[in-house]
Amino acid sequence: MTSAEHTTINDGAEVSTFASLFIEELEERWSEIDILIEQIKLQSNVDVKNVLCRSAVVLLVAHLEGFMKEAASTLIRDLNQYCTFSDFPKRIQKTYCSLFLSTINDSGGIDNRIQGKLLEEFSKLNARLTVEPFLFDRNKNPSPSVIELILNNFGIKDFFKLLHNSKLDVVFENNISETKELLTDLKDYIKQAVVSYPYKINLLDYQILIKNGQLLRDDSLWIVFIDELLRKRHSIAHGANFQNEIAVKELEDARIKVQILQYTIALVLFNSSITTL
Repeated sequence: MTSAEHTTINDGAEVSTFASLFIEELEERWSEIDILIEQIKLQSNVDVKNVLCRSAVVLLVAHLEGFMKEAASTLIRDLNQYCTFSDFPKRIQKTYCSLFLSTINDSGGIDNRIQGKLLEEFSKLNARLTVEPFLFDRNKNPSPSVIELILNNFGIKDFFKLLHNSKLDVVFENNISETKELLTDLKDYIKQAVVSYPYKINLLDYQILIKNGQLLRDDSLWIVFIDELLRKRHSIAHGANFQNEIAVKELEDARIKVQILQYTIALVLFNSSITTL
Protein backbone atom coordinates (compact mmCIF):
# COMPACT_ATOMS: atom_id res chain seq x y z
CA MET A 1 0.00 0.00 0.00
CA THR A 2 1.31 3.37 -0.91
CA SER A 3 1.65 5.84 1.90
CA ALA A 4 1.92 9.61 1.82
CA GLU A 5 1.68 12.23 4.48
CA HIS A 6 -0.17 14.65 2.22
CA THR A 7 -1.41 15.10 -1.32
CA THR A 8 1.01 17.34 -3.21
CA ILE A 9 -0.33 19.70 -5.87
CA ASN A 10 1.51 21.43 -8.71
CA ASP A 11 2.67 24.53 -6.85
CA GLY A 12 4.34 22.41 -4.18
CA ALA A 13 1.76 23.15 -1.49
CA GLU A 14 0.59 20.28 0.66
CA VAL A 15 -3.06 19.34 1.02
CA SER A 16 -4.53 17.13 3.74
CA THR A 17 -6.28 13.85 3.09
CA PHE A 18 -9.86 14.09 1.90
CA ALA A 19 -10.88 12.61 5.26
CA SER A 20 -9.12 15.43 7.08
CA LEU A 21 -10.87 18.08 4.99
CA PHE A 22 -14.21 16.32 5.49
CA ILE A 23 -13.84 16.29 9.29
CA GLU A 24 -12.79 19.94 9.34
CA GLU A 25 -15.91 20.93 7.39
CA LEU A 26 -18.24 18.72 9.41
CA GLU A 27 -18.50 21.13 12.33
CA GLU A 28 -19.54 24.01 10.07
CA ARG A 29 -22.50 22.02 8.76
CA TRP A 30 -24.18 22.09 12.16
CA SER A 31 -24.68 25.84 12.02
CA GLU A 32 -28.23 25.59 10.62
CA ILE A 33 -29.42 23.39 13.47
CA ASP A 34 -27.62 25.54 16.04
CA ILE A 35 -29.35 28.64 14.66
CA LEU A 36 -32.72 26.90 14.91
CA ILE A 37 -32.07 25.86 18.51
CA GLU A 38 -31.06 29.39 19.47
CA GLN A 39 -34.18 30.81 17.84
CA ILE A 40 -36.33 28.28 19.69
CA LYS A 41 -34.86 29.45 23.00
CA LEU A 42 -35.57 33.09 22.15
CA GLN A 43 -39.07 32.48 20.82
CA SER A 44 -42.02 33.35 23.09
CA ASN A 45 -44.74 32.34 20.63
CA VAL A 46 -45.58 28.70 21.40
CA ASP A 47 -46.83 27.91 17.89
CA VAL A 48 -43.71 29.31 16.26
CA LYS A 49 -41.52 27.48 18.78
CA ASN A 50 -43.25 24.19 17.93
CA VAL A 51 -42.75 24.76 14.20
CA LEU A 52 -39.05 25.44 14.75
CA CYS A 53 -38.66 22.32 16.91
CA ARG A 54 -40.32 20.16 14.27
CA SER A 55 -38.14 21.70 11.56
CA ALA A 56 -35.02 20.97 13.60
CA VAL A 57 -35.96 17.28 13.92
CA VAL A 58 -36.37 16.92 10.15
CA LEU A 59 -33.08 18.74 9.55
CA LEU A 60 -31.30 16.57 12.12
CA VAL A 61 -32.29 13.37 10.29
CA ALA A 62 -31.39 14.90 6.91
CA HIS A 63 -27.99 15.81 8.33
CA LEU A 64 -27.34 12.17 9.29
CA GLU A 65 -28.54 10.91 5.92
CA GLY A 66 -26.25 13.25 4.00
CA PHE A 67 -23.36 12.41 6.29
CA MET A 68 -23.50 8.69 5.44
CA LYS A 69 -23.19 9.39 1.72
CA GLU A 70 -20.43 11.97 2.12
CA ALA A 71 -18.39 9.87 4.56
CA ALA A 72 -18.47 6.91 2.15
CA SER A 73 -17.49 9.16 -0.76
CA THR A 74 -14.65 10.65 1.27
CA LEU A 75 -13.10 7.28 2.05
CA ILE A 76 -13.40 6.24 -1.61
CA ARG A 77 -11.55 9.40 -2.67
CA ASP A 78 -8.67 8.74 -0.25
CA LEU A 79 -8.43 5.10 -1.32
CA ASN A 80 -8.26 6.17 -4.96
CA GLN A 81 -5.64 8.79 -4.08
CA TYR A 82 -3.30 6.62 -2.02
CA CYS A 83 -3.84 2.98 -3.05
CA THR A 84 -3.71 0.73 -6.07
CA PHE A 85 -6.72 -1.52 -6.69
CA SER A 86 -4.85 -4.57 -5.44
CA ASP A 87 -4.14 -2.71 -2.17
CA PHE A 88 -7.82 -2.09 -1.44
CA PRO A 89 -9.24 -4.33 1.31
CA LYS A 90 -10.79 -7.45 -0.26
CA ARG A 91 -14.30 -6.64 0.94
CA ILE A 92 -14.11 -3.23 -0.72
CA GLN A 93 -12.84 -4.80 -3.96
CA LYS A 94 -15.76 -7.23 -3.98
CA THR A 95 -18.34 -4.54 -3.27
CA TYR A 96 -17.04 -2.53 -6.20
CA CYS A 97 -17.29 -5.61 -8.44
CA SER A 98 -20.98 -5.93 -7.55
CA LEU A 99 -21.59 -2.89 -9.76
CA PHE A 100 -20.84 -5.09 -12.77
CA LEU A 101 -22.49 -8.34 -11.63
CA SER A 102 -26.06 -9.61 -11.73
CA THR A 103 -27.43 -11.89 -9.03
CA ILE A 104 -27.93 -15.53 -10.02
CA ASN A 105 -30.58 -16.47 -7.44
CA ASP A 106 -33.27 -14.98 -5.20
CA SER A 107 -30.92 -14.76 -2.23
CA GLY A 108 -28.66 -12.32 -4.08
CA GLY A 109 -25.86 -14.76 -4.88
CA ILE A 110 -23.30 -13.96 -7.55
CA ASP A 111 -21.08 -16.01 -9.84
CA ASN A 112 -17.80 -16.27 -7.90
CA ARG A 113 -15.92 -17.33 -11.02
CA ILE A 114 -16.88 -14.15 -12.88
CA GLN A 115 -16.17 -12.08 -9.78
CA GLY A 116 -12.69 -13.59 -9.59
CA LYS A 117 -11.99 -12.68 -13.22
CA LEU A 118 -13.21 -9.14 -12.63
CA LEU A 119 -10.98 -8.75 -9.59
CA GLU A 120 -8.01 -9.97 -11.61
CA GLU A 121 -8.70 -7.56 -14.48
CA PHE A 122 -9.38 -4.61 -12.20
CA SER A 123 -6.06 -5.24 -10.46
CA LYS A 124 -4.24 -5.24 -13.82
CA LEU A 125 -5.99 -2.03 -14.87
CA ASN A 126 -5.62 -0.44 -11.43
CA ALA A 127 -9.33 0.43 -11.54
CA ARG A 128 -10.60 3.39 -9.52
CA LEU A 129 -13.52 3.03 -7.14
CA THR A 130 -16.88 4.78 -7.43
CA VAL A 131 -19.17 5.24 -4.45
CA GLU A 132 -22.42 3.97 -6.02
CA PRO A 133 -22.11 0.26 -5.14
CA PHE A 134 -21.34 1.13 -1.51
CA LEU A 135 -24.57 3.04 -0.90
CA PHE A 136 -28.09 1.79 -0.37
CA ASP A 137 -30.63 3.47 -2.64
CA ARG A 138 -33.85 1.70 -1.74
CA ASN A 139 -34.35 3.55 1.53
CA LYS A 140 -32.87 7.00 1.99
CA ASN A 141 -33.73 7.20 5.67
CA PRO A 142 -30.63 6.62 7.84
CA SER A 143 -32.21 3.80 9.83
CA PRO A 144 -29.94 1.51 11.87
CA SER A 145 -30.31 -1.23 9.24
CA VAL A 146 -29.37 1.13 6.39
CA ILE A 147 -26.36 2.42 8.33
CA GLU A 148 -25.20 -1.17 8.91
CA LEU A 149 -25.79 -2.15 5.27
CA ILE A 150 -23.62 0.71 4.03
CA LEU A 151 -20.86 -0.06 6.54
CA ASN A 152 -21.07 -3.77 5.71
CA ASN A 153 -20.17 -2.89 2.11
CA PHE A 154 -16.83 -1.71 3.50
CA GLY A 155 -16.34 -4.91 5.51
CA ILE A 156 -17.75 -3.66 8.83
CA LYS A 157 -20.11 -6.19 10.37
CA ASP A 158 -22.61 -5.51 13.17
CA PHE A 159 -21.72 -1.85 13.65
CA PHE A 160 -24.06 -1.28 16.58
CA LYS A 161 -22.77 -4.41 18.27
CA LEU A 162 -19.28 -2.89 18.06
CA LEU A 163 -20.58 0.19 19.92
CA HIS A 164 -22.41 -1.78 22.61
CA ASN A 165 -20.81 -1.28 26.06
CA SER A 166 -18.17 1.04 24.59
CA LYS A 167 -17.04 4.38 26.01
CA LEU A 168 -19.72 5.99 23.87
CA ASP A 169 -22.43 4.74 26.22
CA VAL A 170 -21.71 7.72 28.46
CA VAL A 171 -24.07 9.77 26.26
CA PHE A 172 -27.01 7.80 27.68
CA GLU A 173 -26.12 8.47 31.32
CA ASN A 174 -27.68 11.97 31.37
CA ASN A 175 -24.34 13.53 32.27
CA ILE A 176 -24.06 16.50 29.92
CA SER A 177 -20.55 17.49 30.99
CA GLU A 178 -19.14 14.01 30.31
CA THR A 179 -21.04 13.84 27.02
CA LYS A 180 -19.59 17.16 25.86
CA GLU A 181 -16.15 16.02 26.98
CA LEU A 182 -16.55 12.86 24.88
CA LEU A 183 -17.62 14.92 21.87
CA THR A 184 -14.58 17.18 22.15
CA ASP A 185 -12.27 14.20 22.63
CA LEU A 186 -13.71 12.33 19.63
CA LYS A 187 -13.45 15.41 17.46
CA ASP A 188 -9.81 16.04 18.39
CA TYR A 189 -8.92 12.35 18.07
CA ILE A 190 -10.26 11.87 14.55
CA LYS A 191 -8.80 15.17 13.34
CA GLN A 192 -5.34 13.93 14.29
CA ALA A 193 -5.98 10.36 13.13
CA VAL A 194 -6.83 11.20 9.51
CA VAL A 195 -4.29 13.93 8.76
CA SER A 196 -2.23 11.43 6.77
CA TYR A 197 -2.81 8.11 5.04
CA PRO A 198 -2.74 5.34 6.22
CA TYR A 199 -4.94 6.75 8.98
CA LYS A 200 -3.77 6.26 12.55
CA ILE A 201 -6.89 4.92 14.24
CA ASN A 202 -7.16 2.56 17.20
CA LEU A 203 -10.79 1.74 17.95
CA LEU A 204 -9.79 0.17 21.26
CA ASP A 205 -9.17 3.70 22.55
CA TYR A 206 -12.97 3.92 22.79
CA GLN A 207 -13.54 0.23 23.58
CA ILE A 208 -15.08 -0.26 20.14
CA LEU A 209 -14.48 -3.93 19.47
CA ILE A 210 -16.02 -7.19 18.29
CA LYS A 211 -18.15 -8.80 20.99
CA ASN A 212 -19.44 -12.35 21.31
CA GLY A 213 -23.11 -13.25 21.38
CA GLN A 214 -26.16 -11.71 19.80
CA LEU A 215 -27.24 -8.12 20.39
CA LEU A 216 -31.01 -7.74 20.47
CA ARG A 217 -32.33 -4.62 18.78
CA ASP A 218 -33.93 -3.29 21.97
CA ASP A 219 -30.67 -3.78 23.88
CA SER A 220 -28.76 -1.33 21.71
CA LEU A 221 -29.11 2.17 23.12
CA TRP A 222 -27.99 3.64 19.80
CA ILE A 223 -30.56 1.70 17.77
CA VAL A 224 -33.34 2.70 20.16
CA PHE A 225 -32.25 6.35 19.94
CA ILE A 226 -32.13 6.39 16.12
CA ASP A 227 -35.45 4.56 15.82
CA GLU A 228 -37.15 7.10 18.07
CA LEU A 229 -35.61 10.03 16.19
CA LEU A 230 -36.80 8.59 12.88
CA ARG A 231 -40.26 7.96 14.31
CA LYS A 232 -40.54 11.64 15.20
CA ARG A 233 -39.27 12.66 11.78
CA HIS A 234 -41.74 10.37 9.96
CA SER A 235 -44.60 11.67 12.06
CA ILE A 236 -43.73 15.24 11.07
CA ALA A 237 -42.91 14.59 7.41
CA HIS A 238 -46.06 12.56 6.72
CA GLY A 239 -48.43 14.81 8.63
CA ALA A 240 -49.44 12.11 11.09
CA ASN A 241 -48.97 14.41 14.05
CA PHE A 242 -49.09 18.21 14.11
CA GLN A 243 -48.15 18.42 17.77
CA ASN A 244 -44.57 19.03 18.84
CA GLU A 245 -43.09 15.91 20.46
CA ILE A 246 -39.68 17.22 21.41
CA ALA A 247 -38.62 19.84 23.95
CA VAL A 248 -35.61 22.12 23.51
CA LYS A 249 -33.44 20.19 25.97
CA GLU A 250 -34.29 16.91 24.24
CA LEU A 251 -33.46 18.51 20.90
CA GLU A 252 -30.07 19.69 22.18
CA ASP A 253 -29.44 16.21 23.56
CA ALA A 254 -30.33 14.61 20.21
CA ARG A 255 -28.05 17.05 18.40
CA ILE A 256 -25.04 16.04 20.51
CA LYS A 257 -25.85 12.32 20.19
CA VAL A 258 -26.09 12.54 16.40
CA GLN A 259 -22.82 14.46 16.21
CA ILE A 260 -21.06 11.85 18.37
CA LEU A 261 -22.59 9.11 16.22
CA GLN A 262 -21.25 10.80 13.09
CA TYR A 263 -17.70 10.99 14.42
CA THR A 264 -17.93 7.37 15.54
CA ILE A 265 -19.20 6.18 12.16
CA ALA A 266 -16.34 8.09 10.54
CA LEU A 267 -13.79 6.47 12.86
CA VAL A 268 -15.05 2.94 12.20
CA LEU A 269 -15.53 3.54 8.47
CA PHE A 270 -12.10 5.09 7.91
CA ASN A 271 -10.55 2.35 10.05
CA SER A 272 -11.94 -0.23 7.59
CA SER A 273 -9.31 0.85 5.05
CA ILE A 274 -6.45 -0.10 7.37
CA THR A 275 -7.86 -2.87 9.62
CA THR A 276 -10.32 -5.72 9.08
CA LEU A 277 -13.01 -6.03 11.75
